[in-house]
Amino acid sequence: MKVVGIVGSPRRGGNTETLVERVLAGAAAAGAETQMFYLNEMNIRGCQACNHCKEHGRCRQDDDMASLYRALHEAGGIVLGSPVYMSYVTAQTKLFLDRLFAFLGPDLSSTLPPGKNFAMVYSQGGGNDREMIEGLARHVGRMLGMQVVGVTGGNGMNAPGAVKNNPALLEEAFRLGRELAGAC
Repeated sequence: MKVVGIVGSPRRGGNTETLVERVLAGAAAAGAETQMFYLNEMNIRGCQACNHCKEHGRCRQDDDMASLYRALHEAGGIVLGSPVYMSYVTAQTKLFLDRLFAFLGPDLSSTLPPGKNFAMVYSQGGGNDREMIEGLARHVGRMLGMQVVGVTGGNGMNAPGAVKNNPALLEEAFRLGRELAGAC
């Protein structure tokens, strides 16, 4: 099985990236091949609402999203990580989510192969937007026909490296990776 990690944080080496890395480590421990993408370092344009994907089965834009489409199509497990900014995912993550519209057919049913597992991780400086992230994970899973295996993250993680002081959260992320790979 292949498990793909997607980091929606602009901060390289930050808390969200660490959580995605832990999920991928859990998946690898369960025998999965892993791959990670950094949305902030990719050239991804916004959805143009042209419906080309509905008429031709693929997005007409020629940008870095093409490599993500291939990876997501091949993956059996997907983990999406984002910090929470202004009570929502980052702009990079939202841009990625909008472009997943290409995986919906003309009748808005998912064109992804069935049987994929999906998880989300998040980090947040203050507040508590876990319900929002859990709702988003359920919505993405439902729209794309993926089984949501979990959401983990927390607040109090504004400082770079803060997540490393939370061994219980790191262990939860590792366990989530094993679940993504179908080991639990």
